[in-house]
Amino acid sequence: MDFILIRHTKIAYPEGFCYGQTDVDVANSFEDEALQIVNKIENYTIKEVYSSPLKRCAILAERITQRKNEVIFDNRLKELNFGNWEGKSWDEVKNESLPFFSNFNIENRCPGGESYLDLLNRVSSFIKDLQTGNEGIICIVTHGGPIRAFFSLLNNYSYIEAFNIKIDFGEVIQFFK
Repeated sequence: MDFILIRHTKIAYPEGFCYGQTDVDVANSFEDEALQIVNKIENYTIKEVYSSPLKRCAILAERITQRKNEVIFDNRLKELNFGNWEGKSWDEVKNESLPFFSNFNIENRCPGGESYLDLLNRVSSFIKDLQTGNEGIICIVTHGGPIRAFFSLLNNYSYIEAFNIKIDFGEVIQFFK
């Protein structure tokens, strides 16, 4: 099975804030960014489009398909749940988050949220469900965290290697056999 993974476009949310599963809107640059993404993938025959249900992904997925009813929304494609840190500035949670990230362990949970292992398990379940009877190119509009999980699961990246991958807003990544 072949995947095209797309990270959502820029968001209308202040830099330096934690927004994991917070449902934030897209930036004013959305139309231009979406057009660039659609142009990058226009030559592929995409069988299905899956998306995180969070607005910043859903809007892009709907643009790709041109119809809302053709997007398959899946909660397993949501970003990591940062729990108590959601909506707070990283400076505000620095004392709590520095130990979490500096001693990163796959099983450490954000206070009130998820661990990277939780995210890996969600994405792994999604991939397993797709592998039953799906052929062709699958387009997945999601977030940086789940894309890193795809790298871990499909390319055997360690969680540290995957966690350190820079994934830009609107980046299109191909996983072809």
